[in-house]
Amino acid sequence: MKAIFAIMALSVSTTAFATCYQIYAPSNELVWQGTSAPVPMDTASLDKEVQKMVPKGHMVIISNTTPCPAVDLTKRTTLRQKVEAMKND
Repeated sequence: MKAIFAIMALSVSTTAFATCYQIYAPSNELVWQGTSAPVPMDTASLDKEVQKMVPKGHMVIISNTTPCPAVDLTKRTTLRQKVEAMKND
């Protein structure tokens, strides 16, 4: 019985302290966050893949963090950036 509780505690702590992927807009606003990679990690250029999601954005990968709630504001940010770019043209 103790072994079962130990396994359950380990699985809970593993999910609570997992890798957290974050993508920030150029203004350093968090626009995407999750425990699964937002882009293919086996690509030659992670930066280009991140740029497809959030132009001029950057990704931060944090290991062993506190819970990482899902956030996805990429569509809103991309739309806002397009409007700002159109104003500047």
